[in-house]
Amino acid sequence: MQKQLVVKHHRPIRYWLTLSLVVLAVVVLIALAFLYGESRAGFDRVAAMSLQTRYAELQQNNATLQEQIVALQREREVDQAAHQQVQQNLEAEQNKLLGLQEELTFYKGIVSPASGEEGIRVQSLKFTSGGAPQLYHYHLVLVQVRTKELKVSGSVDIKIYGAQQGKPVILDARDLAPKDKPALGFAFQYFQNLEGDAIFPGGFVPGRVQVTVMESGHGPVRQNFEWQSISG
Repeated sequence: MQKQLVVKHHRPIRYWLTLSLVVLAVVVLIALAFLYGESRAGFDRVAAMSLQTRYAELQQNNATLQEQIVALQREREVDQAAHQQVQQNLEAEQNKLLGLQEELTFYKGIVSPASGEEGIRVQSLKFTSGGAPQLYHYHLVLVQVRTKELKVSGSVDIKIYGAQQGKPVILDARDLAPKDKPALGFAFQYFQNLEGDAIFPGGFVPGRVQVTVMESGHGPVRQNFEWQSISG
């Protein structure tokens, strides 16, 4: 039996062309499917780009606002510091004015005394804390009120009336001195300051202070002060 010879033509260009068309068709189909899926999902590339642009603008605005907030905080701190400085200056001026008024009152009391009685009297008396328990520093100012002011001399006696353990007690300022007894003598023409320290015994509660001024050649003059009005 005679065999038939089959001749096959080899065409590589047609093969690769067909394969390329198939691949291209697949890619196109995939791209169309992706775009169709985006469309079905409501995805809008233009809207997305717009949102990204808006987001960048909001970030920039936020950064600008943060800078403004920091600047306002610094301005507020400066204003607070300036206000505090002004307040301190105002308090200092008020204290200075108060001191001048007290000084004016003091000299007015010397030049034009309210009382018509002549003689030596206590212009002011103050007990202040000495920084330790029961320790006090006292400051006494004597003035001379006379039509003709001459040099006067004498001594002062300071008694503190109070209670200790429920019993009345009278203390002498000289005996309460932490060191040597102070010299409570005076000699002046217009006024004189007398100062000293006193340590109160434990449990002692002061009530009032009596100052006795003994001028040479004259009888004693006594003045009483409530503790609350002279302590501070």
